[in-house]
Amino acid sequence: MRITWINPAPIVVANGTKTSDRASVRLRSMLPGEELSRRGHDVEQIFYQDLPARLREQHFLSRDTFVFGKAFADFSPFIRAIKANSRAKVVIDICDNVFVPPEDGLKLYYLAILPRADAVITSSEILSDVLRDKIRPDVELFSVPDAVEGQRIEPIFEPRARSIRLLWFGYPNNLPLLSNELPNLSKLTQAAEVSLSVVSAWPSHASLPPLIGGIHMRYPRWSSKVMNDELKACDFVVVPSDESPARRTKSANRLVTGIWAGKFVVAYPLPSYRSFAPFAHLDCDLVAGIRWALESREVVRQRILAGQRYIEKHYAIELIADAWERAVG
Repeated sequence: MRITWINPAPIVVANGTKTSDRASVRLRSMLPGEELSRRGHDVEQIFYQDLPARLREQHFLSRDTFVFGKAFADFSPFIRAIKANSRAKVVIDICDNVFVPPEDGLKLYYLAILPRADAVITSSEILSDVLRDKIRPDVELFSVPDAVEGQRIEPIFEPRARSIRLLWFGYPNNLPLLSNELPNLSKLTQAAEVSLSVVSAWPSHASLPPLIGGIHMRYPRWSSKVMNDELKACDFVVVPSDESPARRTKSANRLVTGIWAGKFVVAYPLPSYRSFAPFAHLDCDLVAGIRWALESREVVRQRILAGQRYIEKHYAIELIADAWERAVG
């Protein structure tokens, strides 16, 4: 197949490696695309802002499938052009519930493009369930989980005495969830020195407090190297969330990232996390999970290792690519 992914952010080269600052591009475009290329498919990746110029190229419309990633613009004119001038399949990939706050700023774009889709792919089963009534009955609907980045790291759980190193990572629009959790996390400072690295797409001029509720705060700006370094240095990955409709449909990618990096994850019990309950600690009270782990160190290491085996079995790139192959074919 000749497959073109239209991405919401450009793919760049950093330290000799192709990457993107958007997780959806890396996990839902680059990694599955690379595996499909290894299988002999003709895969190309383009930034959506380059699409108007590409549509003027003579052979561009001879592609078999166009996969549209997260829509930060109205793609419907481009999809109309594709439909009018080719027999290509148009696939819409959705990784957020864009019909409810705080994601609904994109709602109008999706209302315009979903009626023109031949197939829709989501990042979780629960998201597929929620979006089913937004999609024409004759349109194929697939659920394909995010691919897993990086190499598996042997589990390490060796917190230093009276010291706890926490890591949170994500987009800035998720920071309110962390802010709401800080008063609870600050309870840990009664018995230990607590540090929290908050990895995000920080603006260069950001002025951020070094201490909140007794927690020593760090604010590394996201890059692949920074993420690797911060995962290596932390004791726990923390993933706070809530019961809002937008959060309940999230994929398990942050939990998977932490376990795959050999770290113990303490997370809010979202639906897509529940299959990982034997390998992490899912609790509305993250502090309870951290305290339990500090008292159960050998059990923690075994949990992480079992979680990595689970990921190898259910999230292998070969399986992810199989699902994409079915969806785009």
